[in-house]
Amino acid sequence: MKNKKYYIPFTLLALFVINSILVIDNKYVGIDESIHNFIIRFSSEMTTKFMKIFTFLGSTPFIIGLCILIFVILLYKKQKEYAYKCAGILIISTLINNIVKVIVRRPRPEYITVVENTFSYPSGHTMASVTLYGFLIYFILKSKISKTYKIIFSVILGIIPLLVGISRIYLGAHFFSDVFGGALLSSMLLSSIDIIYDKTINRKKSK
Repeated sequence: MKNKKYYIPFTLLALFVINSILVIDNKYVGIDESIHNFIIRFSSEMTTKFMKIFTFLGSTPFIIGLCILIFVILLYKKQKEYAYKCAGILIISTLINNIVKVIVRRPRPEYITVVENTFSYPSGHTMASVTLYGFLIYFILKSKISKTYKIIFSVILGIIPLLVGISRIYLGAHFFSDVFGGALLSSMLLSSIDIIYDKTINRKKSK
């Protein structure tokens, strides 16, 4: 491949495909159980409340509301390109997540403690949070604020999807491999954001 901008997306896609094959072949059973057992060792009433806060930060209502707010602010600031990227990448992420769930049809863990009506793989909360908070990191890194603030905001925003993923395992809503798969797939989409924009909206503008 001559164009290096495709390397990262294709590498992440390949890792996601490999991860999906391992999930379908039940190769993750031991790892999933070990990681879940390790995380619930820290179980307590306070920890559960903390985890429920972060699982909410990756929930559909919150993510949609935050995306709409970001979209409106970006349009108001005349940042149409970033507004379209924000909404577009989240819509694509949601569609792909639902498609993969139906294809893989993996049941939820038996020890689930929250109500969920969809299949387990990949984690929708993880994908949504990595996609949206990852977009904010992308936007911040492209902005003109100081390098120090870029690092601070990026670290804070990066911690949120990490804790969302951990909360899903802690609450029994997902296996580790669901969260890992969701993170890989949404990271692939994020790394393709400029490619997708150039191939769609930007191309239409140039015609």
